[in-house]
Amino acid sequence: MTGHYFLFFECMGLLAFHQGQIPRAKRQLGMTVNVIPFFSPISPSQLRVGMEARLQEVGSRVLSPEEFLSPKSTEGRAILRQHNSILVGTGGTENMITQFLARSGLSPPIILLSHTQSNSLPAAMEVRAYLQKHGISSRIIHAPFSELVKTVSEWCGFSQVEERIRESRLAVIGKPSPWLVASTVSTSAVRKRWGTTILDVQLDELIGLLNKPPSEKTEMAIETFVRGAVCSDVPEEDVKKAGLVSQAMEELAQKQDLDALSVECFTLEHKAGISGCCALSWLNNLQGMVAGCEGDVPAAFTMMIAKYLTKQPAFLANIADIDESENSVVAAHCTVPTSIVNAYEITTHFETGRSVAIRGQFPLQPVTVMKMWGDDLSQYWVSGGDIKENLRNETGCRTQVRVHLAKPAKQLLEGSLANHHVIVLGDYANLMERFLAFNARK
Repeated sequence: MTGHYFLFFECMGLLAFHQGQIPRAKRQLGMTVNVIPFFSPISPSQLRVGMEARLQEVGSRVLSPEEFLSPKSTEGRAILRQHNSILVGTGGTENMITQFLARSGLSPPIILLSHTQSNSLPAAMEVRAYLQKHGISSRIIHAPFSELVKTVSEWCGFSQVEERIRESRLAVIGKPSPWLVASTVSTSAVRKRWGTTILDVQLDELIGLLNKPPSEKTEMAIETFVRGAVCSDVPEEDVKKAGLVSQAMEELAQKQDLDALSVECFTLEHKAGISGCCALSWLNNLQGMVAGCEGDVPAAFTMMIAKYLTKQPAFLANIADIDESENSVVAAHCTVPTSIVNAYEITTHFETGRSVAIRGQFPLQPVTVMKMWGDDLSQYWVSGGDIKENLRNETGCRTQVRVHLAKPAKQLLEGSLANHHVIVLGDYANLMERFLAFNARK
């Protein structure tokens, strides 16, 4: 990792804003994982108290059936939109659970948590069969209680990620590039499904900010960026212009209160003579900001989820080649967060041969490849993989890596979710799958 490059981004003066250190009410995350426990009246009270305490310790809210059904708890029925699970604490609770469910208004699938003691599983199996008989889908999650606690703890983390997604604002600066024919979304459907606000910002608003002179911090940052590169084959003046794009994006992000953005970068280069590659790299290195290319909302949204889950910036790339014989893909783009590469060169943008782009050298290590897609961004593809080599092909985008996939590469040929995919360092495929399955339960 190139942690020393982080000085550059700190110099940009963006860090405090994007780490969530400004007073925004939306940074207060709500607790949305509720567990409703059921114990037999003859079970020892210390069993109930002990289990409930452990669940509360990991961040869940434990509500008795009576508390869940009370007018205060169900005001506005908001509680029904949260993640609710039934803890089958002991046997002998089957009638209690079914009677509660008849009054609760909970939507299927009903999640039944069972453990290895006190006839918990037998009771859960009886309830599950009862629900099936009545046409209600349900699922038993069975494990030793200590493992259930770990699962609930993970759910609490997932619920905070959901809350952050729900409160996020993603802007398209300009318009989606015209070749993104499969990458349109319904902003209302995304809002309904995820809560994320997608807004449009005129590209000219960004371009207008490029006329401002560089601040002292921007000048320091540009100098640090140039010094950190292995080499550069572009004029320093072009790098300074690229720094102005980052400065402008900072101002625009603050003005629009953004968590993520995607820029119509080719039109930016055409109108202003400056590529967005460096600015997007710079922004993606910040803790609380995501920046994507070409006005691609699904790709930027994927980057946002990846960053919220893993706390790492992502590499947004074209799938430039697929080799079925070795089950690998070549991922390539002209921008990459410099904090996730071992070294970088400053070079020109591939398609135009002008302005500034970044050629990064990735560490050879496990990665996760993913993509969210569809009108409401509910479809997804996720795979683990390994970076096997960095490539240097002058007929493609500047940063190029070959990734051997865990899933069949053929899936991308037969069922691709458009072109752009997102790569995160580390094997988070199972984590992503668990989060998306958790989210789909609501």
